[in-house]
Amino acid sequence: MNHKMIALLIGVALLCAATVAQNSHSISCCTEVSNNVKRGLLKLVKCFEIQETQMCNIKAVILHMTSKKICIDPKNPMLKKWTQKHQSKKQCKARS
Repeated sequence: MNHKMIALLIGVALLCAATVAQNSHSISCCTEVSNNVKRGLLKLVKCFEIQETQMCNIKAVILHMTSKKICIDPKNPMLKKWTQKHQSKKQCKARS
């Protein structure tokens, strides 16, 4: 095999490995949700996202705080009001 073919195969392998690593990091699902939401907790939320059931088994609202994430039942009445009022916090910059 010539050097160009070997270099091409190595490049394709590295690209595939990087894609798999990136995709496995971006898929992290809530496995359970809490129904308890306290107003003090909501004041600490930096951003939130909606977990749909296409990639994950349950629906959830993921509240991102500085040091942790909490999965809340999207049917919670207090959370529904809060998310409607705080739509500007919906898009989290980076999912971690």
